[in-house]
Amino acid sequence: MLPHLNIKGRKIWMLSALLLIGIVFSFCHIKISKVTIPASAKVGDVVPIQLDIDESCNSGGSDRLILGVLMPKGWKGTQNMTATYKSSKGDGAFTMVPLTTLAAHGDGKNWPDYMRATFGIAGNLIDDMEWVVMQSDNPFTYANGDKITGSIFINLKVGADDNPTVVKLAYVVANTSNGFTSDTYFDEGYGPTAEYYNQYIGDCFTVTGGSGDLVDFCNPQLTTISPPKSLDNDLVTISFDANVTETVLSGSDEVYLCATGTTNDGQTIKICEQTTRTLMKPVGGGRYEITLWPRAFFGVSDSQTVTNMTYFITDKTGTKQVGYGNTTAPFTYKFKCG
Repeated sequence: MLPHLNIKGRKIWMLSALLLIGIVFSFCHIKISKVTIPASAKVGDVVPIQLDIDESCNSGGSDRLILGVLMPKGWKGTQNMTATYKSSKGDGAFTMVPLTTLAAHGDGKNWPDYMRATFGIAGNLIDDMEWVVMQSDNPFTYANGDKITGSIFINLKVGADDNPTVVKLAYVVANTSNGFTSDTYFDEGYGPTAEYYNQYIGDCFTVTGGSGDLVDFCNPQLTTISPPKSLDNDLVTISFDANVTETVLSGSDEVYLCATGTTNDGQTIKICEQTTRTLMKPVGGGRYEITLWPRAFFGVSDSQTVTNMTYFITDKTGTKQVGYGNTTAPFTYKFKCG
């Protein structure tokens, strides 16, 4: 027996509704069926990524394919990513979509901003990510009943910022006409929904090597620094999350920053005191923050710059310390921009 809907006392048979779909609605449902990518790479490697695509159409039309890849800003994806495609509708290449191009149904946003507003940063924990968006060089023409298959081949040079990284890469495919819209066939949430787009979030991808600090977008961090990239003349906020895991500071009613700055002339300046200068302010949920101006905090001269900083989080006695990975090793941070 076919299922039916009971709306306002009337039975509407699913079969009848399905027969009307081809008349009332028109769409090309698109899906990323598989993503193939190495588990890890080294800074500077060109990583091959393959997206396998399936698309089903119940109307005729012509569109370009949109491809978005979420990655760290420091990788400079617009300079370091290329892509080609092979499909049952032909082969070709992708080109970067100009930032001046407004996205269909994007409320006046360009494609990267539209992706950011729709998909965010795909579960990554540090907001230093960007969507890099490309489009197929040629439109593809489709007809009612077409089943389109193909693969997108991405070459992405990773680690332009020279930082070892752990990150969730994400991918979005769509078409230039429909953007990130969908159709629901029946009222009140009944029936299938056809999406004109699809998102795929990958597992944590590891980039090793490089001379910078490890940037872990995937795993909850005991401490974070905002903004992730800054100079010693910028205001920076250091956060400590006491709920990430059990530490020697669990249960402490006050926590403090203990930091050592290194200057361009090789001087080290240690500020490790339990005063209002280093007290971290509770901000709720077991989190603490301190905002500082590094130049003033370390008291450097006009001719000096603070190049890097190591630090611990301590209790009010100064005898209990939490470091990187909940060990006795200090957290590290290098001052740099871009």
